[in-house]
Amino acid sequence: MELSAGEIAKIKMLDNGCSVTTPVTLQVISNLQPFGNQNAGPLRFRCMASDGEQSIVMVLPVHLTALVDEQKICRYTVLKVQRYNFTKKKGPNDQMMSFIIVGDAEIVGTATDKLGSPEKLGMGSAAQPSAMAAPQQPQQQQQSAYQPQPQQQQQQQQQQNYGNSSFMSRVEESKPNAYSGGAMAPVHTGNAPILHPIKDLNPYHNRWTIRARVTQKSAIKSWNKPNSQGRLFSVNLLDDSGEIRATAFTQQVDRLFPMLEAGKVYYISNAQVKMARTQFSTLNNQYELTFDDSTVVEQCVETTGVPQEQFNFIPLANLMNHEKNSIIDVLCVVRDIGDLTEITPRNGPADRKMIKRELTVVDRSGYQVRLTLWGQEATEFSLPKDSIVAFKGVRVGDFGGRTLSLPSIGAMTANPDISEAHMLRGWYDSTGRDSAYQAYDGVAGGAGSGAAVRQDQLKTMAQVRDENLGGSDQPDYFTVKGTVVFIRSTSLAYPACASPDCNKKAIEDSMTGQWRCEKCERSFAAPDYRYIFSVNVSDETGHNWMQCFNDIGEKLLGCPASEMVRLQQTDDVAFTQKINEATFQEMVFRCRAKSETFNENTRVRISIMNMNPVDYVAESRRLNKLIESFSI
Repeated sequence: MELSAGEIAKIKMLDNGCSVTTPVTLQVISNLQPFGNQNAGPLRFRCMASDGEQSIVMVLPVHLTALVDEQKICRYTVLKVQRYNFTKKKGPNDQMMSFIIVGDAEIVGTATDKLGSPEKLGMGSAAQPSAMAAPQQPQQQQQSAYQPQPQQQQQQQQQQNYGNSSFMSRVEESKPNAYSGGAMAPVHTGNAPILHPIKDLNPYHNRWTIRARVTQKSAIKSWNKPNSQGRLFSVNLLDDSGEIRATAFTQQVDRLFPMLEAGKVYYISNAQVKMARTQFSTLNNQYELTFDDSTVVEQCVETTGVPQEQFNFIPLANLMNHEKNSIIDVLCVVRDIGDLTEITPRNGPADRKMIKRELTVVDRSGYQVRLTLWGQEATEFSLPKDSIVAFKGVRVGDFGGRTLSLPSIGAMTANPDISEAHMLRGWYDSTGRDSAYQAYDGVAGGAGSGAAVRQDQLKTMAQVRDENLGGSDQPDYFTVKGTVVFIRSTSLAYPACASPDCNKKAIEDSMTGQWRCEKCERSFAAPDYRYIFSVNVSDETGHNWMQCFNDIGEKLLGCPASEMVRLQQTDDVAFTQKINEATFQEMVFRCRAKSETFNENTRVRISIMNMNPVDYVAESRRLNKLIESFSI
């Protein structure tokens, strides 16, 4: 059995708190002793480890305790350490003590004697733990270390092993449940530690303790890549100086996820400070924390002076002042809640699905905007309409003007207990519930472009024509209130591929009677019909032809395209009745106008993106305000 000679010397040159995943082979050269307070949680062991040249203190993980009890790991056992964290702390007499906290290891074998000639731990004889350097201990005494001891005897043993001021004793006494694997965080007792403000944390200062409130806590997420896999969760921590994001990976997930609860205040120390990855954080901090084996988390009962979650709310009327992909906070009322829908990412694999839910939100600025929730947030959203919600870290989009989207790093708080929310609730109940709101669907251009947001107000057919909407290189979006006066029913639908998420036209094979999709290179017994037809929509100023696709067709006609095709072929009376029921309905249409060129002829095509019945109460109020504006 060969040891990784010279590796301990390299380890001692590492930065404090460094995580290492390169395997190293070491030998246990001392008796294994209990590590910390045995009554506080699962038992861990520590020992002296050697690479044949030098030695270092090694703390074994909880899941290897059983192997120690079974004597499979004992003095002279050789271990292949797969993962570990390197830590340096002051020991007795203020001398630096180096040790590694093992994340995972496997047994290579057990030798009959010490391999190589390792030097003793470089701390001086006074700092050498007597229990670690116990090669002459009889076997019976060694075994007794694995048996439960009375509390007084245990504390005396710990003081003998580490000294009253040793790092290990101080850490373990301060975190009795730190390795309990699912327990709640222990409550801090004794004098309050010296606190360090979050804004002053940096990678060059290792001895610190912060007192912070958990303002956000993510769900546990998994990743599985060709070269790595694991789990993680993150929290946002806040004190009176600022905020910082902290993340726990893999083994730390089981330990820390149940400890940290949103809204509670904790003392936290011994975490790694790293440069922040801005793609995963919305906080104004150049650093972030990574929790590891040595991280200490204690609940703080005294919360005076620790602020609640901080927001920087932006009125919806000011969204044009923010560039695409900007991250902002908004406080708004949920005006409308859409259904769950499933989509396939444009650039992702065909079998990957994403779940979303669209909300329509409004605020006191008199604007409304579409806000999209994704994944778990969309699935678990259960708030009723007219709820007050504070969204933190939403991303600004420019599809059709301005939209908002809640990414995984964002969060939402329902009915927050803050003054702004109370004011919004009072305004909405007294005035806002019956107000008409402006939308962003017709706004083009980025921040500072000077685009007139009044373009998105309700248009008439005459205004659509006179303003030449759709006549430029970019599409125009507008809303119009009109009546469907005619449906072109001679060709309502086309035969589409029956594969999920493929809408290509299928062609019938006259030889086999099968329907084939050239894109998917598959054949089907029957196609999946999809709507594509035109309607003529009229208002008091004129009319326009508009194109309807499958979703709008189902909404207008009230049945799938396959059903309409069947009626058209088998029951002309029922088919005509369906068409008649759909005509002369007054609706509010959300439209897209764009120039298209075919055979050197250019024309503007208007497509219906969404439609809803007219809200006559809101429409009456809108008309009343319009009349009042004329000052007649």
